[in-house]
Amino acid sequence: MDEQEPLTDIEQSRADCGFRFYVVKPDELYTQLVASVDTDRQFPNKQKTTLTSLPPVESLAEATDGSGRLIAIDCWRFTANDDALLDGVDGVQELTQLEFLAIKPEPLNELE
Repeated sequence: MDEQEPLTDIEQSRADCGFRFYVVKPDELYTQLVASVDTDRQFPNKQKTTLTSLPPVESLAEATDGSGRLIAIDCWRFTANDDALLDGVDGVQELTQLEFLAIKPEPLNELE
């Protein structure tokens, strides 16, 4: 019986929660990634119900440590093409859920 390699922290995080967490630099790189994913998925679709694959960088929360903008994406949404697009890209860093939560801003309590 072959012994399986242990999961990396990133792989374990994906398995535990079903999400992939990223911090991205808000520059041309993110815009180019969105365009590439849109092209791969043929967005906007013919019905014009889905215009883009990823939210605009301006709508992403700013990391509390100033490292970039934060995005969490369901694992099932990723394709092999997405992984190839992200492989070795500077300006996009995958995080574990704990790393993501450590730099995610707290929601504002507007009742205070």
